[in-house]
Amino acid sequence: MQGMNEGVSRRNFLGLSAGAALACCVGRARAARFGREADATWFEWTQLSPRCWVAIGEGGNVLVVAGDREAIVIDAKNAGFGNTLRREAEQVSGKPVKTLINTHHHGDHTGGNCSFTKDCTVMAHENALARIASQGERLMGGAKGAAAQVGKSEKPAKDAVLKDIAALDGAGLTKDSWTPANGLGDSEKLTIGGVAIELTHVGNGHTDNDLIIVIPAEKVMHGGDLLFNKVWPVIDLPGGSDTAGWVKGCERILELCGEQQMIVVPGHGAVGDREMAQRQRQMLIALRAQAAAAVKAGQSREDFLKRPFEEYAEYQRADVLKPRTLGGVYDEAAKAAGK
Repeated sequence: MQGMNEGVSRRNFLGLSAGAALACCVGRARAARFGREADATWFEWTQLSPRCWVAIGEGGNVLVVAGDREAIVIDAKNAGFGNTLRREAEQVSGKPVKTLINTHHHGDHTGGNCSFTKDCTVMAHENALARIASQGERLMGGAKGAAAQVGKSEKPAKDAVLKDIAALDGAGLTKDSWTPANGLGDSEKLTIGGVAIELTHVGNGHTDNDLIIVIPAEKVMHGGDLLFNKVWPVIDLPGGSDTAGWVKGCERILELCGEQQMIVVPGHGAVGDREMAQRQRQMLIALRAQAAAAVKAGQSREDFLKRPFEEYAEYQRADVLKPRTLGGVYDEAAKAAGK
């Protein structure tokens, strides 16, 4: 990988080790490091382990890992929020951010990339690079929408975030400012800032460039959008979605978790454990079977999308995402049947 900073090196490292369960670290309390300033942050921060925090809000979930001398950020939120993410990540970790890793190309995970690409090592799977580059012009316009949204908020952090967004205007951004310089392969073992990180790509799933990222010493995993925890999953066929491959991705997550108490960060939804991967796998298998049966029976796409699927009644964002989920599995089934 060209252009990597000196803090990043490749090496093999020991497999996942057994140890005391860290699942009890997952809670709703903000990271203790913030103290009384917690309410002044824009994102909802929760400490997962001694070195790891998750930031929730404004796009996909972000994992921040504190290395010995630097912090690693995994995913970058929606456009307009990159400066805020970087500032708060450095506040919570107490370390300067020098590395950003994208779990995949979607804009709610790469929209903040422009706040890192000038002076950080930014990485994504090699299949993601062209896809992220193609989004540059659209992401350039995203800050305006972010400013309008923040302007309506009553959160204490509002003014600081508006200042962060305004700073993007003078940052000399171009459509290429979001594109990572470093493409990753299907299996990578890195040491960044003294922290061992394992990255795995299991072929087409949610997209054609999903990465599963494990911090073995912390027993923490970021599953990206291979995991929607009780949220309707987005099936993006033009972006490389393949639900059969997605099932395999969930199975790989289960293998990486093993039987230990791995803390699992999904792309969307609450932090949990390996059980969310099992639920995601079962949901995809069930929806694939029902879509195939609907196509075989001659049911129209419109009628399939009207099915209530009461077993997933608690899943969030049904109004926006459910049609994309059901439409995606139906379209896959129709194509497989030659219709």
